[in-house]
Amino acid sequence: MKCGELILIIVLSIIAISVVIGVVYFILALAQIKKTAIEIEMAAKKINIELDLVNKVSCKVASISEKMSSPVASIISLLFYAVSSINKKKK
Repeated sequence: MKCGELILIIVLSIIAISVVIGVVYFILALAQIKKTAIEIEMAAKKINIELDLVNKVSCKVASISEKMSSPVASIISLLFYAVSSINKKKK
């Protein structure tokens, strides 16, 4: 074998090993990306469930405050009318 052929075999071997290492690294990176995507999907589902719960609670609070605001407004109006009529009688 000539020196040039030996160098060519060494270079091709190094390139082949580099390609194999690169492919293995790429496959491992894709596996990690898949795991991360699954974890993100699970977290998004949990967040969606929590947001649905927050939405239900806020609707209940809005409903309760709406029901309470009518009597409270009526009482405030009645008190204002009573105080106004008392002030008119004093004058």
